[in-house]
Amino acid sequence: MKEIIMNSMKLCLITLIAGVLLGTVYEITKEPRKKQEEKSKKEAYAKVFKEASAFEELPYDENELLIFLEKNGYKKSVAYINEIVTAKDASGENLGYVITVTDLEGYGGEIKFTLGIRNDGIINGISFLTLSETAGVGMKADEVKFKNQFAGMKAEKIEYVKSGKSEDDQIDAISGATVTTNAVTNGVNTGILAFQFIHLNDENQKEGGESDE
Repeated sequence: MKEIIMNSMKLCLITLIAGVLLGTVYEITKEPRKKQEEKSKKEAYAKVFKEASAFEELPYDENELLIFLEKNGYKKSVAYINEIVTAKDASGENLGYVITVTDLEGYGGEIKFTLGIRNDGIINGISFLTLSETAGVGMKADEVKFKNQFAGMKAEKIEYVKSGKSEDDQIDAISGATVTTNAVTNGVNTGILAFQFIHLNDENQKEGGESDE
């Protein structure tokens, strides 16, 4: 019995020390990790809005956005918006938006990326933040050939086809990676809806301002 008690005490002590060490390491690396994450985000913003000089976080009502997405067929269980920032030029002029999207339908888990959309609704491009698809198949989503299909598009909803695109609102699916293609396309469509939500809010605010005068 005495031996069991001693072993239990030793185990508790080891667990306590390990916990303290892990907590210490977490606190030490917390700030560097935060800075690295911030740096990675800004780099992703720049990739989809190269002409922008600055990016500013855009405040919005998350519940209203979610309601808007659900009304248009996209639920948070499929894809959701992480954040929206305004892309501005050197003079402070609004060029468009960078929308960070997470889609939950990837073959290897979550797919997170930034989507750049100009004020006129034309897509600048996408840049992946998290992509863990099958090597040589789903990971082809990060290849220029696939990503560049979105650049220059303007559509209310994009669809993918397997037999060769024939319409302006279509992209070619990645061969053998329909699940990944579907996830990225749904994520982009969620981002497009978020862009529509922003513009709808802007129009409502303008109308409200005019009626107040």
